Amino acid sequence: MTGGARGTGLSRDDRLALGLLAAATLAHVFYSGFLPLSPQEAYYWTWSRHLDLSYFDHPGLSAWTIQAFTEIFGDSERAIRLAAAFHSAVFGVFLWASARRMFGSRVALWALGAGLAVPLFSVGQVIITPDGPLLSGWAMALYFTVRALDDDGRWLLAAGAAAGWAMLGKYTGALLLPQILVVLVADPRGRRLLSTPWPWLGAALALLVFSPAVVWNARHGFASFAFQTSERAAASRFRPVLVARFLGLQMLMASPVAFVMLVEAVVRARGRRDGPAWRILFWFAAPLMALAAAVSPVHWVKANWLAPAYPAALVCAAALALEEGASRTRRVASVVGVVVAALGSLYLHAAFVWPALPFPARDDLSAGWSELAVRVEVERAALQGEPFVAGCSYKVSAELGYHLPGRPRTWSSEIAGDHGLQYRIWFDPAELQGRDGIVVLDPREKGTCKRLDEACRPLEPLAPLTVHRGRAEVTTFQLWRCRYAGPPAAQGRAEPD
Repeated sequence: MTGGARGTGLSRDDRLALGLLAAATLAHVFYSGFLPLSPQEAYYWTWSRHLDLSYFDHPGLSAWTIQAFTEIFGDSERAIRLAAAFHSAVFGVFLWASARRMFGSRVALWALGAGLAVPLFSVGQVIITPDGPLLSGWAMALYFTVRALDDDGRWLLAAGAAAGWAMLGKYTGALLLPQILVVLVADPRGRRLLSTPWPWLGAALALLVFSPAVVWNARHGFASFAFQTSERAAASRFRPVLVARFLGLQMLMASPVAFVMLVEAVVRARGRRDGPAWRILFWFAAPLMALAAAVSPVHWVKANWLAPAYPAALVCAAALALEEGASRTRRVASVVGVVVAALGSLYLHAAFVWPALPFPARDDLSAGWSELAVRVEVERAALQGEPFVAGCSYKVSAELGYHLPGRPRTWSSEIAGDHGLQYRIWFDPAELQGRDGIVVLDPREKGTCKRLDEACRPLEPLAPLTVHRGRAEVTTFQLWRCRYAGPPAAQGRAEPD
């Protein structure tokens, strides 16, 4: 046993933790109906309208979950975001259960509370992206690995299924199988399990669960695998400023005090690797942290990429702060870190729906889409035949597909010879040949539709549309009337968030 609570009875701290998770989930479900869809969410909702084994940018579990909830509750913002609430609730339950089993109910309460406070996970209770299923699968894999070492190797079957679940959310989940193997090799109990069928059957089950993404890639020339590996590597170049951006984003999404304490906690866990719980937590956090740090000088490590490392780090930090003999400084810093993180989360939630609060208008990605859809519908209604609508990025296309009346099919930047990500898979130029349509560019998306004049003959500019957040300008959408002649031969690449 790793040292925590084994019994099934719930203590006062356990009830408080689960009540806190339930309250946070319900509050975020209520809140989610007041926030317009972000472009990424609209994009994944569009995936759910074209169910497939996988997709160009990521595997399909996020889209499948969206579809499951919208099939029952409709296509409102709140219904779409029930997928986020589901995955965040699963994540929270298994984070709590893992911490409870390793260090007891009090540590579990504090680890869960800190997780609900940090902006990265708090916003994740609202916004549905592939990170949702990645994190829920990651937390399940941690718990089932602990159970396998504590109780019965057959729990490795569940750990394998959870790893497959995480991989179906995002390819980052592929780190779980080698991490679990290292945990088994490093633990005497795990080494005994390696001579049983359970680790190997668990790994096979993970690959079976993940197989829809493999099949999709095989059918599409392994396009998604290449996009997330060799093509990203080819686009990398040494830029030291990216390290500062990486660290700044992590401090923003976890809060500065919390981020420093989480990293320090994982480092401390390595020094305690003789303890089974610390060893497990180290290997569930350190590899991704090290990988992100190594990549950060040559590639933009986005704010959400490090998220799977934080669950184990949260448990480490909570255990260090609450252990007997912990310094007053550590305990005060831990409380300060959680409070600052919670205040940051509250501010972000308020700023997203209250334009009077200071927030960079250009970064308000949810503003103006309904207004744009009204304008595009007016321009589209003035055209003859079956006019099409296209955006010069997947973000514009997805938002218009959601907000336009009747939610019609939209096209993306592949019409101008760019790569429209998943839209490229759906796109057939013959469908638009000779048709009139409206094309929209958001200038916040750099380098898109540069060859639009080759694809549209004629190409007629329309009056632009400026949208605001309060008095501040968010962006000025550029619009054109286009008679589509066909895509230019050259294709570029776009990169999703």
